[in-house]
Amino acid sequence: MTSAILDDIAALAAVAVLVPLATGTADLTLASVALVLIKVVAFFLFITMLELIIFPHEGDTWLFRQLPVLSRFGIIDLIGFKRGDQATLAVLLVALLISLVSHEFGFHPAVGAYMAGLIIKQQYFRFSEDATEDHYAQTKKIVDNVAFSWIGPVFFVELGTQLVFDQSVLFAVLPQVLALTAGLIIAQIGSATLAARMTGNYAWHESILIGLGMLGRAELAFIVMDIGYVQNSIITTEAFYTLMATAFLLNVSVPVSIRLWKPYFEGAKQLRLVIGTREYRLSRSQSDTTTGLP
Repeated sequence: MTSAILDDIAALAAVAVLVPLATGTADLTLASVALVLIKVVAFFLFITMLELIIFPHEGDTWLFRQLPVLSRFGIIDLIGFKRGDQATLAVLLVALLISLVSHEFGFHPAVGAYMAGLIIKQQYFRFSEDATEDHYAQTKKIVDNVAFSWIGPVFFVELGTQLVFDQSVLFAVLPQVLALTAGLIIAQIGSATLAARMTGNYAWHESILIGLGMLGRAELAFIVMDIGYVQNSIITTEAFYTLMATAFLLNVSVPVSIRLWKPYFEGAKQLRLVIGTREYRLSRSQSDTTTGLP
């Protein structure tokens, strides 16, 4: 999950740098590129300051030790206004304000909203020891309902209206779609599997399952396509078709690949990889299933 978040942040930073250059709002000179990079660094430093100093009531940083007054303020006071009755409104207000700051830096508001979601923590909703209501769960339920039930679908429908199924274009980009999909599948499964194996010390059958689960493309991919194609027209129709079709195939591949891997994950089937004189057991061993080992 950490690598996925870092990947998203890197993508947002790249969008923030490239869109002004591609749209012509910033000249392609050393000074203009440097200015855009400075804005990117300044914005992420601002987000870091919010996460480390402004939002929390307490922390281990040097400033908290030198300025105890910081512990008297924090986002908990805002979320806990009127005993948390306005927690959802407070969270959306914070996301809106950070989105406006992002816009002032010259970035897409979605960059600010995404970063706001990263730095608002569950612990900020624990503003009362004797609280009988789970304000975090309530807020998450409302925001999820807004995002996935009535406002979110509008975004995807609006983006989908930009895609007219022209057979000639679709068939023209089919080789690129297949090549990009295959390359992403190999790279994503390989990198995520090795990361899970090397850093999390998972078994091979578990690591491969994590790699398969990382194939899907989330909302950020479609937001970037919306920025590049719909709002700024800096990618061609063929590129838009290629990206949309690739994202579709990757999302479909997740349940299919996990279903196909299930018998190997449970140990019903065995899979081994032989490299030179070494043999790697990629599936779960049958002994693990009979002895009840995880």
